[in-house]
Amino acid sequence: MKLRFVLLLTALLVSASCTKRPVRPDFTLLAADTLLQGNGNNCHVEYRFASIRNAAKSPALEVIEQANIGYFFQLEEFSGSAAEAVEASMNDIRTNYLPDGAGPTGAEYEISAESEGSTVDSLLCFVITRAGYTGGAHGMYGTECHTYSLADGFELSLADLFSEEKLQQIDRLIREKIAEQYHAATDEELTRAGFFPEYIAPTENFLLTPEGITFYYNPYEIGCYALGGIEVTISKEELGIR
Repeated sequence: MKLRFVLLLTALLVSASCTKRPVRPDFTLLAADTLLQGNGNNCHVEYRFASIRNAAKSPALEVIEQANIGYFFQLEEFSGSAAEAVEASMNDIRTNYLPDGAGPTGAEYEISAESEGSTVDSLLCFVITRAGYTGGAHGMYGTECHTYSLADGFELSLADLFSEEKLQQIDRLIREKIAEQYHAATDEELTRAGFFPEYIAPTENFLLTPEGITFYYNPYEIGCYALGGIEVTISKEELGIR
């Protein structure tokens, strides 16, 4: 049965028959910093991955660790350790950006990613921040968030955490906060400010904290590149949650 949660920070995410408390994650940093070269091009790669040191102590943590590895290193259908994922990712970069005998030469690329894990009650929140340049008119950057249940390792969506009524309230609050911050009360004014009003809505790219919830909109998602990344934070008090 699909779990639904009205109270954001007090949900237990365990079945009625489960009495054992979920294992709490112990994070450790896996760092990699290297310069890849090929076909006359250079690519500086820097990784800071928050790995779950004690993942083997819980099936749920093992599932979460594997999911985080896939997200962080952008590897589809990968099964292996974080250290093995580093090498697989480097090989992908060589193939995509440094192929021998093909493409432009003399390019200077940069790929940087770091992550951080935290827990809120029985949830694990994982945040990835990226920045880099791999060609084009300018570099790109962004924030990527994932939320899991420590009880079973499932990744959770807004629909798992909030009722439909709360989601409608969140939608309204997001629009109000953006309108206030950018002094744009109407869709026309939002458009002049560089937004795409029709795309402003609750995003699954959210981070839970003890104080509330923050929604992250990366460049081009709800507005032009010049606006940069947009963050909208809604407190527990604004949501009527104690």
